[in-house]
Amino acid sequence: MLLGIAVLLSGYVVYEHVTDGDAVPWELQLNRHQRKVAGESPFYNPWQYRVLSTAVVQGALDLTKATVPVLSPRVVFYGIHFLQILAICLLSVAYFRQLGVSNPMLQIVGLILISYSMASSAYKSDLSFDTYFDVIAYLCAALLILKERYVWVVPLMLLAALNRETSGLIPLMILVPLGTSHPRMFARSRLIAVGAAMLVYGVAFVAVRWYFGLQPAVGIHGMTSASEYLWFNLSFARLVPLLLGTLSVVPLIVVWRLGQVHSVLRGWFWLIVPIWVVIHFLKSTVVETRLFLVPQIIIFVPAFLTLVERWYEDRITG
Repeated sequence: MLLGIAVLLSGYVVYEHVTDGDAVPWELQLNRHQRKVAGESPFYNPWQYRVLSTAVVQGALDLTKATVPVLSPRVVFYGIHFLQILAICLLSVAYFRQLGVSNPMLQIVGLILISYSMASSAYKSDLSFDTYFDVIAYLCAALLILKERYVWVVPLMLLAALNRETSGLIPLMILVPLGTSHPRMFARSRLIAVGAAMLVYGVAFVAVRWYFGLQPAVGIHGMTSASEYLWFNLSFARLVPLLLGTLSVVPLIVVWRLGQVHSVLRGWFWLIVPIWVVIHFLKSTVVETRLFLVPQIIIFVPAFLTLVERWYEDRITG
């Protein structure tokens, strides 16, 4: 049943992204991709450096052209995006279970919440393949860490770093205690994995910028400074409704009850959320609310589910 629900919700998310009147038109999305492939990306820094998603999409386009030439690039784009959303849904269910959310109805609630968050995040955005691969990378990392398979975070980090620079917090997630009865048992392996993953991230980060050439980051309206971005974000009239439409009140509830949240999620909250919010308000246009899908899916939604399940269990046992 969960698989069927995940498929339906994934289709709904893609439908919203494709038909949303505030999203980037298809023709412009294709043009942006073609310019990336040619090494002439708009907003060169950082778009040109996000090479993994560009390579995946272009590889799919080339394969389709060679095998099913009647299939249009539009179908390929939408198909890849559907698979991304479906992967996020299925990984999220596994993540909820790993965190102890055993109630299948709550798992479905979680799927609904993250699906509607994704569906409501298309403002001024294209299909943003790198953003959704970033979410997938964080979900995979969280699952590996919870299962104490730290060594696998290192190769994952290579793919994540080549996809998006915002994956840089993944190695530090390993340092958050898992709350086991033997907290020192894996201390050495954790430190080695953190060091190796950070090294991989650093090498990949520098390598793509060395290959394509480093250019200054320039945003819309020619914005370059943190103060310009901050003023633009805070003065944008629709910012609060857009954020509320994507995140709902879930983050507010989690922050309110943070002391009762699962210890690992509480640690990841302090590791990720403050710096994520600050950096994006100072160096991004946060009206593109998809930029907050990582903390929403990795921290806020699962934390909310664990709060609900704990409340329910307390009521039963009380």
